[in-house]
Amino acid sequence: MAVPSSGTLSQLAMAQEALYGTYGSGSVTGPISLYDMTNGGNTNGSGNSYPTVNTCGTPNPATRGYLTLADVHQGMGAAVDLYYSGGIGAASNLTIGHTLYTNTALTTPAVISGEYQDGTNSSDTICPNGQQLSGLTTNSSGVITNAGTCS
Repeated sequence: MAVPSSGTLSQLAMAQEALYGTYGSGSVTGPISLYDMTNGGNTNGSGNSYPTVNTCGTPNPATRGYLTLADVHQGMGAAVDLYYSGGIGAASNLTIGHTLYTNTALTTPAVISGEYQDGTNSSDTICPNGQQLSGLTTNSSGVITNAGTCS
């Protein structure tokens, strides 16, 4: 069975479809989390562990963080958009061993070396108050090898 293309949708029935392939029937333990139904598992507190549906990419923005850095040597004109696993939390939590990517699917490693100015949005900065970040480097796999210093 599948989720119907018309009529009223039910979150319970969609959970039944996700767990059993039987829209509208089957036992589901609450609470039902749309996040878990989309991403699989029960990390958001669902009463059931849902199967992973999309294994080919990142299904939604909640699973990745976003950061913009401006290259100081390019006259602050060359911005670099970077993405990282949402499990890290705020960009200020990035440290040696975390991986940076240049695309939202988190599949293209970011090779970074140099001096950067953090973005002005406090939710996507490594350094406080837009300070300059010096010495941030990653290897060819995008793994941070030097977290740099803020000044």
